[in-house]
Amino acid sequence: MSVPSSQTLGVTKYQLYCVLAASVASINFGWCMGVANLPGEYISKCLAGPRHLINGLPSCIPATDFVWGLAVGSFALGALLGAIACTRYSNKYGRKTVLLYFNAFSIVSAIIMGLAVNIAMMIVGRVLVGIAVGAANGTFATYVSEITTPKARNSLGVMTQLAIILGMALSQLCSLGMLQPPLWRLLFVLSGVISIANIVLLWFCVESPRWLIMNGQEEKALGVLHRLRKGSDCSCEFDHMIDAVRKEMGPSTRTASVIDVLRGKTPDNLRHQLLVALMLMVFQQASGISGVSFYSTTLFNSVVSNGREGNLHTPTMSQILTCILSIVGTLVTLAGMVLSTRFGRRTLIMTSHLIMGICCILISVGSIKDIGSLAVAMVFIYFSAFFIGSGPCPWSIPGEMTPTYAIAAIAAISSSITYLLIFVIGLVFSSLLSALKGYTFLLFAIANFIAVAFMYVFLPETKDQRVSDIVEIHSIGIHSVLGPKQKTSKDFNI
Repeated sequence: MSVPSSQTLGVTKYQLYCVLAASVASINFGWCMGVANLPGEYISKCLAGPRHLINGLPSCIPATDFVWGLAVGSFALGALLGAIACTRYSNKYGRKTVLLYFNAFSIVSAIIMGLAVNIAMMIVGRVLVGIAVGAANGTFATYVSEITTPKARNSLGVMTQLAIILGMALSQLCSLGMLQPPLWRLLFVLSGVISIANIVLLWFCVESPRWLIMNGQEEKALGVLHRLRKGSDCSCEFDHMIDAVRKEMGPSTRTASVIDVLRGKTPDNLRHQLLVALMLMVFQQASGISGVSFYSTTLFNSVVSNGREGNLHTPTMSQILTCILSIVGTLVTLAGMVLSTRFGRRTLIMTSHLIMGICCILISVGSIKDIGSLAVAMVFIYFSAFFIGSGPCPWSIPGEMTPTYAIAAIAAISSSITYLLIFVIGLVFSSLLSALKGYTFLLFAIANFIAVAFMYVFLPETKDQRVSDIVEIHSIGIHSVLGPKQKTSKDFNI
């Protein structure tokens, strides 16, 4: 009986285990993104009553909107540092090593925030956990792409976005029963518990076989590949992997650094790829999604009349809506996995931004005209539209149009811009909402419509095309993609 080739395999049990174990880091990323949302006013505005000591720790930590925004947004500042660090360390020490050991920052952070007595401790804790999950989240997508079979990659490649929104949903659900002091402290401590679980699970995972080949450990890489493709013949895939690594590393046989890419010192002209990767992330955050993720409870409070009424020990309507919003986001992300197999990336992301722009206008109308039901409904549609295109696509498109030797550098640059913008939006959104009220989302509407125009002119379609074809067609400097139909490998009969 012949043994099937590993190249024909779909998702194997051990592949799935390694992906799920590594995804815990991205779940933690989502948890940290959403954990400050519901308890925010209980912590910064002492909503449960005057500040007092419980077991030697304050029941709340009073802060202005701006200072609390700094504490919330500092998580993204840490993620920025983690994203910059992960490129160097994952290339030098391995994908699994980064996923495993950066959890230490999260554990230390959990202790600091669990014992916080002032806003400075909260900020330090948020920065540290940001470093942990920023490095891990940036490494996770690379790890998944390098350990999965081509068929498995289509379904498992979107796990980054799914894990993040799942973590957000879990943090919101847990928050409903843990808003009161001192229980809100446990919400921040749980990020450390998630990291400990991540360490245990990752201990039984393998290193990326592509990384092992890149670092001259070919014999070990073959053994790892046999574990990942149990019961199949790996010889053909292994030979192809060796050839691909040698070819895609470029003539210089080394990876391009961030400085190389920024200065244009690469074998291919990657200016267009860099512009697209950066603007995808800029428009993702300019759409206003981070403000909604961080402050959806505050936002719902501004349009739901009974947002702060009733028993403080009972979740308010705004808090319940925030939890439902996260659950809807998770379900839509699953639906987006199906849509991505049927529609092109360009179509999905342009449609996503267009719907979000229209929703932003209607959110403003509902808020200004005091039509709470309209504003709430549009927030849900806006949130759903994000997860079908502008949420997942900016993470996957750069890898589909960039040669292997430059993927890590371009990913580091684009993700750094993302975290920087998340920090800025987290810092100013609460103050912006207080100052502009219903008019806030008109700014995001403008950004979304500009995004549609940019994608139409500059974003090439990458679905069902080989990376080598995309690189050949678009490595000619910054240019418009409008005009004659782009040729693909099929057109060249390759």
